[in-house]
Amino acid sequence: MQHPFISLNGKIVSATQPHFISTNRALRYGDGLFEGMRILNGEFLFYEDHIERLLNGMNAFGFAVPEIFSPAYFFKLLSELLIANKISGDAVIRIQVYRADAGLYEPVNDNVDFFIESFDASADSYKWNEKGISIAVYDTWKKDFNPAMNYKTCNSQVYVMASRWKRDNKLDDALILNSKGNIADATSSNVFMWKENKLITPSLTQACIGGVVRKNLIACARENNIEAEEREISIDELLNADEIFLTNISKGIRCVKNFNQKQYGHTKTKRLVHQFYSMIKGGQ
Repeated sequence: MQHPFISLNGKIVSATQPHFISTNRALRYGDGLFEGMRILNGEFLFYEDHIERLLNGMNAFGFAVPEIFSPAYFFKLLSELLIANKISGDAVIRIQVYRADAGLYEPVNDNVDFFIESFDASADSYKWNEKGISIAVYDTWKKDFNPAMNYKTCNSQVYVMASRWKRDNKLDDALILNSKGNIADATSSNVFMWKENKLITPSLTQACIGGVVRKNLIACARENNIEAEEREISIDELLNADEIFLTNISKGIRCVKNFNQKQYGHTKTKRLVHQFYSMIKGGQ
């Protein structure tokens, strides 16, 4: 559930009042991007990584990034929003940035507007779940290779269509393919697999989102002497994996129990999850 206040260009305003007009470029053309963040027990998870990805994405979009935009600036705004919404425990934060003003495909300028909103966090996130989830491959819409492919953009139609498909097929998640037919990611998560003792995930060149949990989990694995490889993964290779799991900042790590009717275990995943969650609790 969305909380009652948002931060609009740095000012606290009611979330229920209209703030946008028909010329909004995020609405018209998907000319923007967003960053999802997680507060766990009152602390931001991987805060610096999120702001870095947001700023890098703005540069990829050709936005005129204000000099004031920095980790310290956004932390101030986020802190003000948390106070306004009386958040002291868990929450999900979304920062939405878009090209300001009007114009058709050619923008009037590259200035930016933004808003920040907060939501209730899922009760079962960042807790190990033995049950696991069921997934399958959605192959009707595929993800293209482009300079924005590793960021969370307002043009997210492939994820919307895949999410509808997994809902209609009573699945927990759906895997997204890139235009070459290999695994990119899932509807809101990065994809990992175990093969023997090696941890494998699609590389950023495979059009996956450059997930913050993905980045830090790879680092955690390597710190624990686990070989972690980023590369191309085919559907057949994923089907023949020993274990599969998905990661995102909102829900943490979810192990896959069923993929195309094949059953998977989670022994290695469970061990890595405990190592990763221990790192979070100790370092955040």
